[in-house]
Amino acid sequence: MPANQITMFDLPSQGRCACWSLNPWKTRMNLNFKGVDYKTEWLEYPDIKPRFEKHFQLPEGKPNYTIPTVILPGGTYLEDSLAIAKKLEELYPEPALAGIETPAYDRLAKDLLPGILGDLRPIYFSLLPERVLNQASYEYWQTTRAVAMGLGKRPDELTDADRDEAWAKLAESGKLKQVTALLAVNEDKGPLFEGKEVSFVDFAWAGFLIFWKRIGEAEYEKILELTGGKERHLKFLEVLQPHIKRDAF
Repeated sequence: MPANQITMFDLPSQGRCACWSLNPWKTRMNLNFKGVDYKTEWLEYPDIKPRFEKHFQLPEGKPNYTIPTVILPGGTYLEDSLAIAKKLEELYPEPALAGIETPAYDRLAKDLLPGILGDLRPIYFSLLPERVLNQASYEYWQTTRAVAMGLGKRPDELTDADRDEAWAKLAESGKLKQVTALLAVNEDKGPLFEGKEVSFVDFAWAGFLIFWKRIGEAEYEKILELTGGKERHLKFLEVLQPHIKRDAF
């Protein structure tokens, strides 16, 4: 590859292969925002560890290799979207993000999103294999997510009742409305979390919304409905479109 090109590792999908998972989206939007020359290497879930373990070792206490991972100019492998964002800001200071670990990012990514995704696990754990994942990742997903759920059953054994219960739990929690309130803090300046200026938290929330749109229009509309501010979130995505358009290659 060209000496200054970055390789981004991402997860493939059914049909047209394009970015779908929220964590890789954070890195892809970051690269798009920076205007960095990069290419994508697609890895099915079972192929992640064999591809990476011969190039770098996991830090002590980290159980699994993960996507996104990038190869930086010079050949260094770096994983985790937050660590990648910090390195990109160092290597490519212009255009600069308004911030990476801002108070809004801490609130969204470290507090709200884990709870939201936890509530939604019965939905996306069961729908992703059917609608997004390729067959090569099917059994890996079923086995690992059965352990993650701790429910004594696989995602493909979840029922409509399980999914309905998950939606009800999320609606009752009001967590999505809290995201809307966070997005509204600087609305007098612009539609993004920091107003007009793009920050890393924007990539985190946009990645979440695109993730659900890829799962299905009905689920995406349900998410927007539960935010209590659908038009605000649609405007947010509209402003970020220049950094979303490139979802592959």
